[in-house]
Amino acid sequence: MNLDNYLSGYLDRRMNQIIEEWQLATRGDLTDITQRFHRVQDELAGLKSFERDTASRLGNLETRVRLLKERQK
Repeated sequence: MNLDNYLSGYLDRRMNQIIEEWQLATRGDLTDITQRFHRVQDELAGLKSFERDTASRLGNLETRVRLLKERQK
């Protein structure tokens, strides 16, 4: 048995423990975080649209309230 084969076998047997101990990222972790990032970006686009619509509606409501107050005078 040569040293390369021994080290390869050792790493194969302990890889999960090494990843956990050193808190290494795996390809699956990176794929998952990329997908989560894209979902957050999509949700932000919807949130920005909601904020614009809400601001517009609030502006309209404030205008209506101001007009009602002026009528009462």
